Amino acid sequence: MGLFDSGVGGLTVLHQFLAHGLKFEYLYLADTARAPFGTKNVEEIRKIALECVDFLLEKGADVVVSACNTAQAALKISGTNLGDRFFGILDFEFPYGFKKVGILATEATVKSSVYLEKLCAIGIEAIQQPCQALVAAIESCAQDNEIRNVIAGSIQPLMRAKVEAVILGCTHFPIVKHIFQELFENIPVLDPAELLAEKLVSILPTSSNQEAHVNFYVTGDDGDFHKKIKRYEHLIGVPYSIEKVLWGESAK
Repeated sequence: MGLFDSGVGGLTVLHQFLAHGLKFEYLYLADTARAPFGTKNVEEIRKIALECVDFLLEKGADVVVSACNTAQAALKISGTNLGDRFFGILDFEFPYGFKKVGILATEATVKSSVYLEKLCAIGIEAIQQPCQALVAAIESCAQDNEIRNVIAGSIQPLMRAKVEAVILGCTHFPIVKHIFQELFENIPVLDPAELLAEKLVSILPTSSNQEAHVNFYVTGDDGDFHKKIKRYEHLIGVPYSIEKVLWGESAK
């Protein structure tokens, strides 16, 4: 299975897949050379996403997952259909029972309104709030107190709106889910990756005897990426390797 993201955000998707028993050889493309995706325009992001998908298919992936909300949002609003071998973080089934939900995401995902459309279609009022600075903080391996300050500065509109639940609409955000839960107290904090994993279990069953392994491909500084992986290694829990790819050559 192939997954792609701009950096370490996709680790939360990988973590949920592994936690739900989806044991595969994973090919994880971290396109750090072109990060962040969330500040780019739709066409740039769409082009990046398609190149990431092509790379993973060429590496032998039989299924590709966009482990990035921003990338899948760009594909959706541009009408790009990649067929039944492609899944994205937005392809989850939303739990019913909420009337008003807050969404925290990157600037590009918020502008795309993909979450608004998804929730409005099932009768849920959605309130969006960008939190782009949190992506940079997580990628820089910031300490919890710094992360807490970034989050606290972004969630006030959602708190004032008295949302009943919050969706972490960027795969980087569940890395610090414990801080969101602390700040939102009794409000449920939902991770779309967990909901997607629950859906894929019935679609992509694996053998109980199969062992999982992760091959990381990084387009930017592999040394820097290795340090980040060490910081967030608890999200992996299976053997892995890291390989630097020359993007211009690998994309041909």
